[in-house]
Amino acid sequence: MGRTREFDIDDALDAALETFWEHGYEATSVQTLCRAMGIQPGSAYAAFGSKRDLFRSALRRYAQAVSVEAVRRITSGPTGLAGLQAYFEHLIEAMVDGHRQWGCLLTNSLVEFAERDPELAGMVRLHLANLQAAFEAALTRARVKGALRPGAGPAQAPLLVAVVQGMNVLAKQRPGRAALRAITDAAIDGLVRDPVDDLAATFGVEQPADGVHGDHGRRGADVEGD
Repeated sequence: MGRTREFDIDDALDAALETFWEHGYEATSVQTLCRAMGIQPGSAYAAFGSKRDLFRSALRRYAQAVSVEAVRRITSGPTGLAGLQAYFEHLIEAMVDGHRQWGCLLTNSLVEFAERDPELAGMVRLHLANLQAAFEAALTRARVKGALRPGAGPAQAPLLVAVVQGMNVLAKQRPGRAALRAITDAAIDGLVRDPVDDLAATFGVEQPADGVHGDHGRRGADVEGD
């Protein structure tokens, strides 16, 4: 009869996940993993196999949780834009005060392994595909409601995925909340319909070129500067 396992396998896997996430695969030794999991190397090998096997299990667990959470936040908003804003706001907070300050384990793994491990690369591609599909759904909802600029729509979903990936890499440099919000604001503002443009189109008013203001615009600028 085999020995009864004396540790919770889910707790151990979560501990390994956080250790890989913080330090990366190559920089994490088996000894470091065992200390984090609170188990002996023999127990780790018996439960999870090799270090690479343990990493695959941890990454699979992370990918499932992150994908489900991301899709839920993006698609459950009262409007498409609200879903996008809720997702990016949560992402910023996690990068400033949570574990996402270590970046995204999937993105980190893609950078670390590239094409050396097709199975790991497949997990990353699946997560990115789920994220893009959620963005496409949100942008479709926003376009139906007339909230987007002409020409904007689900085709811009890959752009938002690229923004997220860039933020994941940048997060490890601790850029701060304001810098991260500036990135997301620019990405979303570039898609949203501008009410000023709508009014101009309605009344046939030609908008001034950048940097050129009439007397009314100048007075507004002067007041704002006071």
